[in-house]
Amino acid sequence: MGLNLKDFENCRTDRRQVLQALGLIATGAFAASAVPKTAAAFAASAAQSPTSGGRAFPVTTVNHLALSAADYAKSRAFYAGLFGMRVAWDDGNQCALEFGSLTSPNGMYIRPLRPGENPTVGHIAFGIPNFMSQKAAMKAEMERRGVKNIRPDGERGWSCDDPAGYLLNIWVPEKDNAMFPGAAGPCAVAASDKCIAASEAGQKNLHPPPKTSGKSLLATAYSFIVLNVPDISKERDFYRDLLGMKVIYDKPEGTNAECLLRFGQNTLYLRKTSNPAAKPYCNQFGFVTENYDQNTVESELRRRGLKPKPDSKLSWSIVDPDGYQIDVSGPGFPEHIANDCHGSSATCPEGPRG
Repeated sequence: MGLNLKDFENCRTDRRQVLQALGLIATGAFAASAVPKTAAAFAASAAQSPTSGGRAFPVTTVNHLALSAADYAKSRAFYAGLFGMRVAWDDGNQCALEFGSLTSPNGMYIRPLRPGENPTVGHIAFGIPNFMSQKAAMKAEMERRGVKNIRPDGERGWSCDDPAGYLLNIWVPEKDNAMFPGAAGPCAVAASDKCIAASEAGQKNLHPPPKTSGKSLLATAYSFIVLNVPDISKERDFYRDLLGMKVIYDKPEGTNAECLLRFGQNTLYLRKTSNPAAKPYCNQFGFVTENYDQNTVESELRRRGLKPKPDSKLSWSIVDPDGYQIDVSGPGFPEHIANDCHGSSATCPEGPRG
């Protein structure tokens, strides 16, 4: 029995046909070169199915990544200068940056390193519309699923650990005056004098950073955020089933094990740690930039002395002042990696530049 590749890629093929295509039972001729791409597409489609029932609360933005930096002011100037990010809050010791939409922005918190600490993304905060109307239902669903370490993040947010133990502000509003670095304590009641005073303290240092020569590469979203975990399947199910993310690539085992999940204009990359006992961590992310052009972006990054390396035809990889690996990408980069490069820029058509 023959197999229609179009049907296979659109997941209309029955189980026997899929097994035949993969050579697991006797079948007619099948183009071997088509197997990796079509198999990955089928796996990503299959991975969309929830495993535990219940309700999802789809997130839309990254309210913030919580970065630690050796010099918060230098890091602030780097991201504001290179990516045109807006300084939304700064108390002279730490800051919040925003980019993209004015009403539903993505963002970043930057704070100083603690003694003995290495630069790392301490947590990820995911934004959701209409938080307060869903707040109680969110907690009930987390409890039903057995999520660990559920606790308030001020009045207008929930925190918890993901299955690997990574700290999340799992839900916070897309944009809210009671969300800023260190807000959890003073904003147990968002309308309190303590919360309002803490919020206003961060409005006194919003002067723009020193101007740099050249043109900013305006960021609009997170092209990707890499979270390294010991068990991709467990993490995938958590982010898909509870946070409503869409799986666009799924290869949880073997070489280049990875799962890509889309939410809003952003993408979460789950990568498998080499040591199953290792703690989850995040130290790599990238940005979608407006009006991306490969040559123009390369020229600007080189002019700034950032030594860009190609990460496919749609992205350049650089290092920030604290050693975080970040990408400057065009729209569609995650889909290109998922569909054309089988999960890794190293296997892109024509190599890392293809």
